[in-house]
Amino acid sequence: MVQENRDKKGTGIVLIAFIVVAVFLMIFFFTGVRGLLQMLKWLTIILFILAILGTLVYFIWFFFFKKQKFDVTFVNKQKLLDACHKGNTGVLKGLYISGDKGHSRVFWGKITGWSRISVLTRTLRYEVDEKSGENVPMVDVDERTGKETPIYDIGNEEQDVFSVSHAGFLGKFFEEEDIVRVSPSCHDELVGDVTLYGFSLLQVSEYWFLNTDLLDVRKIDYAILKEAERGIMFEMLRDTKEIVDKASGLDTNHQKKIEERSMLELPVNMGGGK
Repeated sequence: MVQENRDKKGTGIVLIAFIVVAVFLMIFFFTGVRGLLQMLKWLTIILFILAILGTLVYFIWFFFFKKQKFDVTFVNKQKLLDACHKGNTGVLKGLYISGDKGHSRVFWGKITGWSRISVLTRTLRYEVDEKSGENVPMVDVDERTGKETPIYDIGNEEQDVFSVSHAGFLGKFFEEEDIVRVSPSCHDELVGDVTLYGFSLLQVSEYWFLNTDLLDVRKIDYAILKEAERGIMFEMLRDTKEIVDKASGLDTNHQKKIEERSMLELPVNMGGGK
């Protein structure tokens, strides 16, 4: 199936190139060199006008219609996108999905970047019940209220992160790329086209996960939650530093504004009273 799609795409490119060459040859034979140069001149002008209009439309969309997000999870997604783009070696091409190694692949998108990270995991701690002999979750009991709190083991595991585009050349300017997060054991080699061993990709928050990973809800939710908590902590530290700098006089811009404001204030008593 993948080979057939590639053959069709190659045939389409060859057909378009043949039509373009045929049109230019017809113009050359019927109008000569002057007519061909005139055609190229008008084609250049049209492309230039389209480029200006496209840039204008992009700026209008970016400043007036694009949804501006400021939530912490979106900020974390942008950081992962930057890491993927900077870590892309250029050898990765398309992202495909396959139920297993024996199934035909389905194209999902073009890989624009890749990065490997470590995520936090949380698993229940078990102990053997003395009466039944079965493994039961361990709990911590509050002496005052008697409330039981599950005990977890905190660990980490590696995760491959792919940034994926679905748009064409012009559509990339208006597209927010997707982030796909999977375990290294859930795909084949990181060379050329990459195949994920799953039937579909499903979105959780700002990210896409394999349908098999959604069974482990606690792992996904815990990783996203801890990333958000870390982002909020960094934002609080940045705001705290700004407040401390202003209060201690280390913020020169803030001090300059205070001095300018004080110079504009007129004294109450200009010449002294009786």
